[in-house]
Amino acid sequence: MSSCACPMARPGLWPSEVMFDGEGQMFLHNGWRCFARSHDIEAGHFVVFKYDGHNDFSVKVLDGTMCRRHYHSDEDD
Repeated sequence: MSSCACPMARPGLWPSEVMFDGEGQMFLHNGWRCFARSHDIEAGHFVVFKYDGHNDFSVKVLDGTMCRRHYHSDEDD
């Protein structure tokens, strides 16, 4: 696994770019790979995004047993 030097914009906030295809699908682009590596997201993990309506997403990561993974930067339960 290669190292990743992408600093958080603010504690708990990771910059990323959202791209849209011509069919109305949305994809995370620049910044996603670094976020995934920094949070040890692997195949079998489940990632839940919630859009706040103001250009930010909250993210919850569940492991392969569907238990939530907690991180130092988590602000909620």
